[in-house]
Amino acid sequence: MKLSRRDALRAGGGLLAAGLAGCIEQRVTRRETRVETSTTWALNPGVGAELDGAAFGDYVDSMSDRYGDSGVWGTESETPDTVDTAYVQRLALSRETPADPGGSESSLNPDDVDPDAPLLYVDASVSAYEIGENRYRYWLWVAADAADDRLVRDIDLAMLSANVELRDGTVADSAQFSRSDGEATVSLGGAPSATFPLNETTESLETNSDRSRNGAFSAEWGGSVDGVQSLNGVLEESRTGDHDFFWTVGAAYQFDENV
Repeated sequence: MKLSRRDALRAGGGLLAAGLAGCIEQRVTRRETRVETSTTWALNPGVGAELDGAAFGDYVDSMSDRYGDSGVWGTESETPDTVDTAYVQRLALSRETPADPGGSESSLNPDDVDPDAPLLYVDASVSAYEIGENRYRYWLWVAADAADDRLVRDIDLAMLSANVELRDGTVADSAQFSRSDGEATVSLGGAPSATFPLNETTESLETNSDRSRNGAFSAEWGGSVDGVQSLNGVLEESRTGDHDFFWTVGAAYQFDENV
């Protein structure tokens, strides 16, 4: 069949377009994405989520089963005989996407967080011990496992943090980290104190303390770990009356993706 000039131009144009399309080079760029969140609870006797000694002991055992040497009391510890106050929580975080708002979910009852969700879980506890008249020590613990089988992609744990901000008391003392041979120790010269493992890819480990009326204490770990990492901290409070403080736990993970 003979093509008209217009048809010939159309045909030629289509062939030319197809030829050009075959020459397009696709470039793939790898981008590092970081997901970070934190949650804060105001804790006092009226909250109703406090654990007694037996319940906290059961929690400690379950976290030891889950995290091994990175459990609440690490590899070596000096623990008080009785606990005055204890709270626990689970924080789950996910990346925000167009199909999912992402964000975080947390509860002072860890079982309330969906046990099968493909999210990074962060477990944490804060426990207080009376060591003298109007003197209390707070033991902080937080841990996560970036290699959990529930996760749908490979990630690296990038940050863990724990913070106590007093609402009716004074930070009288706090412990800095002592690092040696892949471990860190936190101690104020007596119970509670412990040593916990540090992954070799740890990049930072630091504390900050505001020793004033209604002061605060924070501990933070930073690095890149594709498995388990934990963090401990300890501070001493001077107060009269019941406990009353803000407890903040934070975490971050990162991963590479093609864009």
